Amino acid sequence: MFAISRHALIQLLSANISPENISYNATVIPSETEKGKLRHADGTAIDVDILIVSDGSKSRIRKCLFKDEKIIQVRENEVVNIIKNKDIASSVENDFMKFHHDQGGLTFGILKLSHDTILWYSQFDNEKYLINECSSDNLKTYMLEVFADWDPLVSSIIQQSSYENVHLWCVYELEELNPFYKDNIVFIGDAAHPLIPFTSQGVTSALKDSHTLTKYLVEEPNFTEAFRKYEADRKPEIETHINNGRLLLNQFLLPIDQQTDRILPISYK
Repeated sequence: MFAISRHALIQLLSANISPENISYNATVIPSETEKGKLRHADGTAIDVDILIVSDGSKSRIRKCLFKDEKIIQVRENEVVNIIKNKDIASSVENDFMKFHHDQGGLTFGILKLSHDTILWYSQFDNEKYLINECSSDNLKTYMLEVFADWDPLVSSIIQQSSYENVHLWCVYELEELNPFYKDNIVFIGDAAHPLIPFTSQGVTSALKDSHTLTKYLVEEPNFTEAFRKYEADRKPEIETHINNGRLLLNQFLLPIDQQTDRILPISYK
């Protein structure tokens, strides 16, 4: 497998964009007085023809436009972290590795990012494995306790990691998908269609959304028609990933001996 970090991906995507056209750490919200407009937190309007929104699974902009949507927390959380350790990284091939608890509801995954860096994560049933406080110290204590007697590779990663930037990721999905656009605002990635991590299709789907939307915006002089074709193109695949994700979640919660044989740990179409 091939892995790329979020930081490297952002650098790659922004390499050919003029720095003055990128703003970081800026908050924008829908205008209360002008349909299809956004404004900065200080009230300054953003004057553009179309708005492409990608603000995550709990999108504030999507919620403002689709006030009746229902977003639900999934029965799975993740602890995500990175370890820099040449010795451990050199012992890991460029394969995706995932360890499962034999009673279900708990996994540990390993992805090698470079010669000295590993991304690791734990998926756990949040009804069975409770985390009451998510400070870095508490998460470290939790991981050390839960994975104390696992495979030596897992234990060494847990013990030698720095927990300064560890993150507890709560997973959400929409009860029903909203339209992917409204007026001159169009959504891509998790803002359009939150996918649970078991699909392993979150970033890939966002990139495919971007490519498909760009294609239709170039081909169609009318952006509404471009948005319509984009949604018609992407929605069927997304619905397949959502259904597959729910099946994979159900498998994850079961003991190993009750799980389906030969199931692929990824959604595909």
